[in-house]
Amino acid sequence: MTITANHLCVAVLAGVSALPASTLAQPAPGSGEGLLEELVVTARKREQNLQDVAVGVSLISGKAVAEAQLRNAAELSRLVPTLNVQASSGPATSSFNIRGIGTQTLNTSVEPSVSTMLDGVVMGNSGMAFVELVDLERVEVLRGPQGTLYGKNASGGVIHIITRDPTPEFSGTLAATAIEDDEYRLNGTLSGPLGDKLSWRLTGSATDDDGFAENVYNGNKVNDAEVYTARGKLLWQATGELELLWSSDYSERDCDCTALSVRSIMPSPAQDALLREQLPVVPSSSNQDVNNDQRTFSDIDASGHALTLNWGLGDYTLTSISAYREWNSQGIVDLDNRPSNPLALSFPVPPKTEQEQVSQELRLASAPADWGNFVVGAYYFDQQHESGNDTTTALLSPLLPPTTRVTRTQVDSENLALFGELSYLFAPHWLLTLGGRYTQDDLDFHTVATGTDNLIFGPEGEVRNSVSEDDFSPKVALQWDFSDDAMTYLSYTEGYKGPAFDTAVIAGGSFAEPETSDAWELGLKSTWLDNRLIVNVALFHASYQDFQAQALVDDPDDLLPGSFVLVNAGEVTTEGVEIEFLARPLDNWTLGGGFAYTDGSIDDYPRGNCSNGQKFRGDCPQGFQDLSGGQLPYTPEWKLTLNTEYRLALRAAPMELVFAADLRAQDDVLYEISQDPYTQQDAYTVVDARIAVAGTEHGYSVTAFVKNLFDENYATLIFAHGNEVMQHGYIHRVPKYANRTFGVELRYDF
Repeated sequence: MTITANHLCVAVLAGVSALPASTLAQPAPGSGEGLLEELVVTARKREQNLQDVAVGVSLISGKAVAEAQLRNAAELSRLVPTLNVQASSGPATSSFNIRGIGTQTLNTSVEPSVSTMLDGVVMGNSGMAFVELVDLERVEVLRGPQGTLYGKNASGGVIHIITRDPTPEFSGTLAATAIEDDEYRLNGTLSGPLGDKLSWRLTGSATDDDGFAENVYNGNKVNDAEVYTARGKLLWQATGELELLWSSDYSERDCDCTALSVRSIMPSPAQDALLREQLPVVPSSSNQDVNNDQRTFSDIDASGHALTLNWGLGDYTLTSISAYREWNSQGIVDLDNRPSNPLALSFPVPPKTEQEQVSQELRLASAPADWGNFVVGAYYFDQQHESGNDTTTALLSPLLPPTTRVTRTQVDSENLALFGELSYLFAPHWLLTLGGRYTQDDLDFHTVATGTDNLIFGPEGEVRNSVSEDDFSPKVALQWDFSDDAMTYLSYTEGYKGPAFDTAVIAGGSFAEPETSDAWELGLKSTWLDNRLIVNVALFHASYQDFQAQALVDDPDDLLPGSFVLVNAGEVTTEGVEIEFLARPLDNWTLGGGFAYTDGSIDDYPRGNCSNGQKFRGDCPQGFQDLSGGQLPYTPEWKLTLNTEYRLALRAAPMELVFAADLRAQDDVLYEISQDPYTQQDAYTVVDARIAVAGTEHGYSVTAFVKNLFDENYATLIFAHGNEVMQHGYIHRVPKYANRTFGVELRYDF
């Protein structure tokens, strides 16, 4: 199977550790072909088998994404064992986690630990990562620190979402999906030529989800969504050596999707009134409903434009990616999760974030030679991040007029980098790779707080601050091809995550120092049984210094609940093993899957934060605790994925039946760095299944599917509520697919 990737970033070449079974080339039953034809990329103007490259990457084809009914990038964690999502109150503040490392803060101006790229363009903040998965070529998940081959540095890993390019022949797709609880999806694509050298592609999608939970306060559905996405591409093959690709996209997401439900309230005479107030909602581990007087919503719109140039210069290829993106988010949650308003808070202007970014990347890659090859590049990134809100409260006294505080904050960041990687064949079957990245970060912070000066909001004022940091991050890798079907490698990489200002009002312009890491990886990639079995293994160890995290602190001059601030938590370590495999026992039966064991631990955090629940129970009499030796949040110790597909040809008609199932299972997981045991989700297993009728001569298919076949309940977020509004109360998010859900899809490809 050949993948054409002339327009893609060099990250494509990093390697592949696993492909879901549905990504496999499908020989005709009885043909006797092996598991896979050779996987080839041409991003460096040379062919290279991904199994031969000494970096671990999980690869998911666009076909696998569509068949698994994955709608949003957050759902990629269902297919990749080492990938997890750090859920929050909504998509604007959620983030990805790889090998236990993620962005441990709600602060949207912080550089993501796991970077997300769309067709080679880096997304500036974590919330931008959760794009709709429509018309994809593939998704690549690079594990561990990255930065010597492309784009912006990433301390935890990279998720590269690659969409399909225009085609020289007329083609298209139309798909309609209906799912329980009144969820409907429609997407379509058209592509074709505009002359001999110019081709185009247009893609659009729409989702209307009526919501799966109820706000009993007013009888309205909550956690609904309306999502619209449009993308256009133009590809100009100017000459045999010069190619330009223009792409533009726009997306809009409007939803009442930030409602968090009550998981538990400690029964006691003092708490009985709170429990009665929640009725008819009954807190439980499966509760999805709320009783809230405050509307919760999240409105996000995003757009971007990019021009990618590939120019063959003899034995070299010059690549340029020029891009502009913007992202706007506005939303609110019910801070007390009650039908009353004990804090007397209101938001005349709900919290809003506006982000703009400009980036330019240049790369020069050599053609392969007897001695090896190289890539060198330069990167520029400029981002403007603005946030603010108006908050009104009457908490001091009902006899006094309400007081309002208006805050506006801006963080401007500039990132300059030079990077490169040299691979040298110093002996037969031995390859040495040396790489490095120099990074310069400059950040400017400005915040203005105006309004009533009182004990609640503190004094008015204006704060300015700035910070500059630079870093050099090396990489060394040694690869040994010890047979025609197997190789092993050992690599050392230093990672870097730039400084960040805390945009929380209480922080007053404070910033976190850069986060650095040292990562080792030992890997094996192998093919067995005449290409019917692929087994890849990676052992990893990484230590992080000045780990950036969010801490819950109490300001003695603040009458409002404790505030979240950004801090350098100290040192953490993550280590483990990843095993992924592909198999074709029969020509029409494929199996795939992976297992990840991750030990993510906090090495040094002597003044760690306490949850509100721990404070209420008296577990933290000092208001802080030593978290050294604790477990990293959102990091199950083990996670397993399995998938299978069986195709049965029908003799009476040009059709086939497709039977498929996906299983994912994981160990217990903590959702707060405080180690509060009440924020732990127990181990669970989820099975999805589907059956399809597909044409073998024409591109139609009808698929019936069920999510969570065995109705396994689980939560993706649990946290302790503020004691000022709900003593020993815990809030959680139980997603839609924590219940058994049925759906059907009609699809036509031509």
